[in-house]
Amino acid sequence: MKEIIMTAGEIAEAVKGTVKGDAAKVVKSVNSLKLATTEEVSFLSSPKYLKQLESTKAGVILVSREQNCEPAENQTFILCENPDKAFTVLCNMFAPDPVSWGSGIHPTAYVHPTAKIGEGTVIGANAVVEEGAVIGKNTVIAPCVYVGHFVEIGDECLIYPNVSIMRYCQLADKIILHAGVTIGGDGFGYTPTFTGLKKVPQNGIVRIESNVEIGANSTVDRARFGRTWIKKGVKIDNLVQVAHNVIVGEGSVLIAQCGIAGSSEIGRGVTVSAQSGVNGHIKLGDGCTIAGASAVQHTTAPGVTLIGMPAEPRVEFVERMLLPRKMKRVTDKIKELEEKIALLEEKLGK
Repeated sequence: MKEIIMTAGEIAEAVKGTVKGDAAKVVKSVNSLKLATTEEVSFLSSPKYLKQLESTKAGVILVSREQNCEPAENQTFILCENPDKAFTVLCNMFAPDPVSWGSGIHPTAYVHPTAKIGEGTVIGANAVVEEGAVIGKNTVIAPCVYVGHFVEIGDECLIYPNVSIMRYCQLADKIILHAGVTIGGDGFGYTPTFTGLKKVPQNGIVRIESNVEIGANSTVDRARFGRTWIKKGVKIDNLVQVAHNVIVGEGSVLIAQCGIAGSSEIGRGVTVSAQSGVNGHIKLGDGCTIAGASAVQHTTAPGVTLIGMPAEPRVEFVERMLLPRKMKRVTDKIKELEEKIALLEEKLGK
């Protein structure tokens, strides 16, 4: 791994910032305020971390131009418009070179004779590409990936180890599937009978459009009929469940451990936060936000923020949560008035 060394002046130039302190200060890596050493650069993203700024050992710190503070001894500040975004630029600059996945088809991989592999595509060790599969150009199929029968994968995709893409599923270009993802497992469908649960055939597919990224160990079930559809630019975190026949609109975000039940429709630009659940056969309008650990049971209009179990609009949730406090104040006031009335009645009686 190559060593990267930069001065504070070079960093300031890279992030279009201004040095406040020693422009010749040298750093070799990036880190948080809490853990950084004198040879590392960090950033102050919010005033709530000012205490960490006082105790940090970081040699160079990115700070907002609006932040009114002075560097301590042995510290150099770089004043910039947005320290968070600037730090992301630095993280990429200090990152190690991308790993090489090799080239061509590994000798231990199995590729069915009818499969079509595009130019520049890599098939890793112990990967399996089944009958009729089509993989585009410059795609990486990492070790131990399973590509099922008649699957279609586009150009410039990155499929990490131990991903399973089951029969007939369709993936467009520039898709990233992290380790352990399963695309096209059967949807959860059973019919109760007197002799037990009878499986309902799941004969549809999963369609994933371009620029989608799906986190480790997440699952997208195949449709009972038609398709489960993940549209362009969707980002799915780790450990997310998307059930059969779900539609997820462009640019939406599904965060860790949330679950989307069957045949529901997620609009465009929706955020479903961690550990939330969305009921089946409902629709979330464009731009909705579902707060963490909420349970959405009904169709929701565009742009609404929902919170709670069951989920409700934020304003209603806050009002309901504040109601016990309001009732206590009212009760206390009534008690106070009753005491005053009792005193008045006592005086009048005398």
